[in-house]
Parts: sequence; C-alpha cells; structure tokens
Amino acid sequence: MRLGPLGLPEILIILVVVLLIFGPRRLPELAKGLGQSVREFRKGMRDMKKDLDSDDDAPVNAAAPVTSATPVAPTPANPAESESRA
Repeated sequence: MRLGPLGLPEILIILVVVLLIFGPRRLPELAKGLGQSVREFRKGMRDMKKDLDSDDDAPVNAAAPVTSATPVAPTPANPAESESRA
C-alpha cells in the first residue's frame, strides 16, 4: 500500500510515534478533530467550486449603468460677506 511517498512501514512508524506522544486516551479525540477538519475543508472546496461554476454561467455585463449627479450651485462661504459687497 502506497500513500504518496509514504509506504506501510512509514505510516506505522508515524502512528506509533503519535500514540506515544498523545497516548491512547487522546487518540480518538485527535482522530475526530482531524475528520471534522477534513470534512470542513472538502465542504469549503465544494462550495468554492460551485460558486466559480455559477459565476461562469452568469452573463457578464460589459458596461455598468451610468448615473449622473445634478450639479449644485456653489454657495458662498459667508453669506454676510456677500450681502455687504452687493
């Protein structure tokens, strides 16, 4: 059995080291956490692929609608000044 560059002897050595480090009581917790992490990662990848596929199906608008603002007449900074000049 080959799992990438790791063979059965390498995997067994890794499992023994993990068992020695964490102990038999924490091993199920670690396996459960690892399984949940892998599940969430796969779900995220699936959702991302679905979003990318749906973006490809959506029509692309070349030009966005242009909205024009109505110009506003400038107001003097100090109304009393403009009245005294007049």
